Amino acid sequence: MVRFNREKGNVGVYNIDTKEDIVAQTPPPKPITKEPIASQNSTNNELDKFAALVLKTMGDEGIPPTPQNFQIYFDKLLESKPTAFKKRINDFLELENNNNDESHARIELEIKEGFAQIKNIMQVVSTVYRNLNVMQEIIKKRSTQLESNPSFLATQNIISSLTEDLNKMFELTTKQIDLLKGYYQKTTTILQEVDNQSIFDAKFGIYNRRYLVKSIKNEIKLIKTYAHPSTLVLSRVKESSLEKIASKKEKDTIVRNIAKLLLKTSRRSDIVAHFGDGILAMILKHTDLNSAKKACDRISELVYQTSFFVGSSEIETDIELAITSLDTEHSVEEFLAVMLEGLPKTGRSLIPYIVCTPLHESEIE
Repeated sequence: MVRFNREKGNVGVYNIDTKEDIVAQTPPPKPITKEPIASQNSTNNELDKFAALVLKTMGDEGIPPTPQNFQIYFDKLLESKPTAFKKRINDFLELENNNNDESHARIELEIKEGFAQIKNIMQVVSTVYRNLNVMQEIIKKRSTQLESNPSFLATQNIISSLTEDLNKMFELTTKQIDLLKGYYQKTTTILQEVDNQSIFDAKFGIYNRRYLVKSIKNEIKLIKTYAHPSTLVLSRVKESSLEKIASKKEKDTIVRNIAKLLLKTSRRSDIVAHFGDGILAMILKHTDLNSAKKACDRISELVYQTSFFVGSSEIETDIELAITSLDTEHSVEEFLAVMLEGLPKTGRSLIPYIVCTPLHESEIE
């Protein structure tokens, strides 16, 4: 089991549920109370002024006021506001959720569960298929034994009738087996197609590698068009921390909770994904290197002030962090390669993070 120590550190300690087999029940809706008109007007005025500030900032920086860019700058500027102001604005926007990808991910998770049940049914059908084959062989064997050892004429007649009936049954079951085999192959193909189009990593509760790579490519295209800064961050729990844990399930639980911490530190416009092999990634849109460094400082502080327990033993978690500034001169593979190379150079006893820059072809010996 993994749990968090509430008494360690003054900030950044979260109580995260790590039970895998329990689905949290949606709390009952709160009674609807009408907010005083004066209060609503006040929040509306604040929101109007803040939205105007967002548009002005975008105009000053030459950023096209598209809906996506507006949301990114809205979240970005909201971070710098006082906590009370942020709470009022977030409460006002609480019911608004325009992130189609997040909605897609939730729906996809449910669809995958449905397909998992279908797969279980097909596994049972596969067992029935094998049992039918065994039954056919047994009946053939017994029929042969009876035919080779006749003792009465009546027995021979029964065997003749049985053989005729069995031949009919074999013909029928053979067709059914072919149908079942065809249905099973089609279902397997459908499951594979759904998996190939997935964007969500169900194990860690974040986006998957496919969506990450696609999002990086899209962000590079936007940078080429609008010339805004965006950064990519990779993080990984050091192997020296995980090797103390024998269970693969507990190791995954540690990584899953690190992913939850990244989600807590990210903006709504950021993308948190699982690159693979326990490596987590964050795309920080409209974020320069200095802001990305501050984000990594927050991540390190949060992880190191959080205690992870496996059973009764506390695991000292060490995390690696690498940052790169996305540009149009390099490919996704080049960015990821240089960051993966830089990750092992960081950690609790080393440097908290490393800034990586892919080499140009002319710089490669």
